[in-house]
Amino acid sequence: MKLAPETTEETKNIILDKAYARFGHLGFGKTTMAEISKDCDMSPGNLYRYFKSKTEIGVGCSKRCMQQKLDIVRDIVRNPRLKPDKKLQAFSTEVLNYMHYQFSDQPALMELVDVISHERWDIVLEYMEKERSLISEILSEGNRCGDFNVSDVLETAKWIQAALIKFIAPRYMDAFTLEELKKEALGVTVMLIEGLKK
Repeated sequence: MKLAPETTEETKNIILDKAYARFGHLGFGKTTMAEISKDCDMSPGNLYRYFKSKTEIGVGCSKRCMQQKLDIVRDIVRNPRLKPDKKLQAFSTEVLNYMHYQFSDQPALMELVDVISHERWDIVLEYMEKERSLISEILSEGNRCGDFNVSDVLETAKWIQAALIKFIAPRYMDAFTLEELKKEALGVTVMLIEGLKK
């Protein structure tokens, strides 16, 4: 019997929820498909109907995480109440808040990040391109309203992304307190904004 699309998506989301919790607690390497299937109250064979491998589940978890980050950035970019400089500040601090929440108490999730970085770098690059596009929107808006003077929006978006990587990527989230990272993120962002005005 074929499951309805909604049921299939719901089941996949349950699997991703349970797997993400396991990856955060035990790490990617120690988590088995049998454990994930048990957490989902299904047989391992049934689990394989939805995902072909643990790596595929990891990819699903990662894509969902990346999409949540993009949703945060998109909400900031499209917020008509924020000026471009405030959008850049909000970008660094809001994504930092999200990343710190996800990774500071679950350092074992870094195993998943490492696996995806080595085995599926393509999805990381795809995410980074989408994020850069949203940063470009902020810069273009700043140019239009006279707040910024950016000659190459796309290249500058790439540099901003690189300058803020410590605050928008998972690597440092369990190494520093949120307060330390926020202070640094605001300092870097203020410096970037000053440079964008010249």
